[in-house]
Amino acid sequence: MKGLRFEWIGNRHYSAVLHFGESFVPVENHVLRLLSKQPGATPEEFLEQAIERIGINPYLKIKIRAAAAEGDPRTQITAMKEFLVKYKV
Repeated sequence: MKGLRFEWIGNRHYSAVLHFGESFVPVENHVLRLLSKQPGATPEEFLEQAIERIGINPYLKIKIRAAAAEGDPRTQITAMKEFLVKYKV
């Protein structure tokens, strides 16, 4: 699957992973909570916050940005925000 998306895994260490392209990275619960507190952020602002908080190194940030560019960023960010609301993180 192309683009970005969260997937709920709900284990004791990580509640979710962020899929980007053919790869994924676990997302810490406190990062999910911080992102969920930005309901009014524009898609561009939300994406940048997600990349800064989830991208633990420059290589990963580049890969996440490239995956976001593969699809419609607004659609992807809307789905990511809906995920945060659905799972009440």
